[in-house]
Amino acid sequence: MHFRILDDSMKQSFDLHCHTTASDGTLTPEELVEHAYQNQVYTVAITDHDTCAGISEAVEKGKEYNITVIPGIEISVDFNPGTMHICGYYIDPQNKYFQKRITDVQNARNNRNPQIIQKLNESGINITLDEVRHESGKDHIGRPHFAQVLHKKGYVTSVSEAFNKYLAKGSCCYVHRKRLGIPEAIELIHKAHGIAVLAHPNQLGLSSWEEYKKWFIYLKELGIDGIEIFSSCHSKRESEHFKSFADELNLLTTGGSDFHGTNKPEAHLGVFGDNNTINIKELIEQMKKQRNLYTIVT
Repeated sequence: MHFRILDDSMKQSFDLHCHTTASDGTLTPEELVEHAYQNQVYTVAITDHDTCAGISEAVEKGKEYNITVIPGIEISVDFNPGTMHICGYYIDPQNKYFQKRITDVQNARNNRNPQIIQKLNESGINITLDEVRHESGKDHIGRPHFAQVLHKKGYVTSVSEAFNKYLAKGSCCYVHRKRLGIPEAIELIHKAHGIAVLAHPNQLGLSSWEEYKKWFIYLKELGIDGIEIFSSCHSKRESEHFKSFADELNLLTTGGSDFHGTNKPEAHLGVFGDNNTINIKELIEQMKKQRNLYTIVT
């Protein structure tokens, strides 16, 4: 699978929010590292949804290409009115408590899939779980795989339309699944000796900057370590507000594209904000210093 190589002025030399075929991306971990190398993105974090399955392959490929691969994860948590995801960086995937709880989360995701199929069938859509499983190619099945099948069978004209019409939160075939609470997700990442960072905060769906600031303060009280202030889905104004709040609260500031390959074609590796002010070397040093605190505590 090939993607265009981007102009240097469009991208950063790092990307801390990337998905692979271990969850709902379309590049394998090895292919993602190769794609990073082709685009001079020399540090990437593998943050697949609720799984660490792609980390070891990416790390090994990173050694071959001299690409720094940060082991990570993206955990969905229970939140309204929008969605809240928390990324964990420099986690220890072998931590037994972490493994058990993530398995519970994966089981909840798998239990939801037949319910989505039922709702789609009731809406007049002829789709089976076997078709979706074949689309995913692996055990992990996410909503983008449902969307791909809907697109291929002609029920929608794009993956985005599939989400908007059938699969997104609030749509006719959306099925809520049991998720971790916010405190539990942060604690889980810390128990795995990782750094907890709120991903793409504009997806919280809050109505004012004051609300965002209140939530950032609350998350800080719960132990959040940082905020993803730069994202492919953030406007320049949003990034500026989020950075101001994060700096005021002395939180780490990160950035990433939320790259999914062709499942999210508008997101390009290393592209996430023209006002990016992150020094990746300093950020990694800060993360490792903070991580040492959780390693000592646990």
